[in-house]
Amino acid sequence: MLRQDAGRFMLGKYLSDKKIPWQRRRRLGMAVAGNTPTASFLTKIGKMQSAGCRLCRIAREARGESTDGLAAETHGHINSAGCEGMATTVTAAHHSIWRHLYDSMHAVKKSQEARYNFDPESFFVNRFWGRRPD
Repeated sequence: MLRQDAGRFMLGKYLSDKKIPWQRRRRLGMAVAGNTPTASFLTKIGKMQSAGCRLCRIAREARGESTDGLAAETHGHINSAGCEGMATTVTAAHHSIWRHLYDSMHAVKKSQEARYNFDPESFFVNRFWGRRPD
């Protein structure tokens, strides 16, 4: 958390940037502070009866399964593939990010190959014989 351009420094920079809409800054601040209005937090402050994940409950009811033993609805749970209601969305986001990273790495590799793609024999022959490469 102490590295430059990472951790708290970037978090503070983001939260104080007035160009970013206040709703986004508020959401991030709430997530970092641990008071996102999830069932877990709302149960903690007495606004809900159960901390069970509402998205998992809806997914189980749609499949006709029992809603007993639901995982606690926390910010981390909702943003993971462990949440039955968000699993498809989270997995799709993961695959999208992975494809972007893979394509970026592949593009860098291709550009490096193109940069170093030369015939060593003709390079050295031209260099020793004083010929300029075409």
